[in-house]
Amino acid sequence: MDINDERVMLSASEKNRARGQEALKASSVLQNIQNLKQSAAISQQNLDDAVVQARADGYSWVAIAAGLGVSPQGARQKYLRITP
Repeated sequence: MDINDERVMLSASEKNRARGQEALKASSVLQNIQNLKQSAAISQQNLDDAVVQARADGYSWVAIAAGLGVSPQGARQKYLRITP
């Protein structure tokens, strides 16, 4: 094998290594997105449960809306479907 063949092989090896590192980085980023999406879904369920509990405890939509940082109408529209 001459020096040019070695350079081509080294260059190909370096490119493969770089592609592998990019794939690992992409995989890590995509895994992070998936993890955050799952965490967001859990957080949303916890929030829904808290609103249901607050209504069951007799809290008004005005009080709940204040905790959510939205208008009473907005809170009622969003959560009325899941509250008794």
